Amino acid sequence: MTKTAPRLCAAGVKLRTQINKFYPKRDKASDGWIGDQRHQKTKSDHNPDKKTGIVRALDIDSDLGKGIDSAELSESLRLLAKGGEKRIAYVIHNKRIASPLLKWAWRPYLGSNPHTSHIHVSFTPLGDTDGSAFGVKPIEKKPTPPARKSAEKVVADSIIAEIAAVRKTQAELEARIKAIEAKVKRA
Repeated sequence: MTKTAPRLCAAGVKLRTQINKFYPKRDKASDGWIGDQRHQKTKSDHNPDKKTGIVRALDIDSDLGKGIDSAELSESLRLLAKGGEKRIAYVIHNKRIASPLLKWAWRPYLGSNPHTSHIHVSFTPLGDTDGSAFGVKPIEKKPTPPARKSAEKVVADSIIAEIAAVRKTQAELEARIKAIEAKVKRA
């Protein structure tokens, strides 16, 4: 039984705060930190530590906003950990997990939840009280590529442009003809 009320570790609070600041309009439907009844029946970082009540896991919804790829955020977190961020224990996202086990290389995640709707970050006990900022930066929104035209539309646009060019030439020729006819009448 937990001696104190459950609370998210300081590192989790800080990471969540940073992500909320970077993506203020992001979907939070799959966010979470404390385990539900299913989690409580298993060993999970979403369950409070029995002595401290600290939860060492954070789920971040994959929908960060239109044009923002959550895979880039999970990769950024993986690279932080690989680069020496000792508060991150492991990262799971989109059927992959990265941890110190294979020097922070991504490998297939075979757990029952494929983590496609959210990024899971587990923290080490170092994150219990260390709420300093993480070195993550906001992922840039990718511009929406222009819609590709169908082959028929490309041909139609080409024909329309050619007709416009012919009409312009026709108008120029008619103007020249009128000018010549006017000279002939004066002569």
